[in-house]
Amino acid sequence: MCPLNTAAYPDALALASSSGLTVGSVAAIQKLHIQTIPLGESPKRIAYQEATSTYGIITMRNNNITAPSVSTLCQNVTDSSDIVNGTDSESRFKKDAIINSEVHNLLIMDKKTYEVLHVHKFAPTEWGLSIFSYHCNEKDYFVVGTAFVNEEGSSGINAEYGEKAPK
Repeated sequence: MCPLNTAAYPDALALASSSGLTVGSVAAIQKLHIQTIPLGESPKRIAYQEATSTYGIITMRNNNITAPSVSTLCQNVTDSSDIVNGTDSESRFKKDAIINSEVHNLLIMDKKTYEVLHVHKFAPTEWGLSIFSYHCNEKDYFVVGTAFVNEEGSSGINAEYGEKAPK
């Protein structure tokens, strides 16, 4: 849950659950107005970008479940397969996708229509951990903190941070 204060949703709340994203506001008479957006995957983090009127949402879904979700239905998709460590990133990406059942994504969603405008699929062992909106040199970005999880080693997580999905 996080506070959300925009012209369309003054003094509102954004609630993430395992079934979707809920945006609600409390009216002056203390009635909660709620709209649920089914994602088909679990939202983990959310950020709002005022300049583009979009939400950046980090989600996770189980790769072994074949039910449709917003990340599998979106037509505008990029992925991290080209930046995965290793000499043959494409074959490693496919191999890891089969082994790992947890898939993390970044969704860019329109504030008014809740349409998913873009999906960025992280590498199979890459987990989305944090997100925020950043304005620099007349451009707006969603900056995402990710970690590559090494399940074979005892050290656990190697963190790598970088810009994703400029708007």
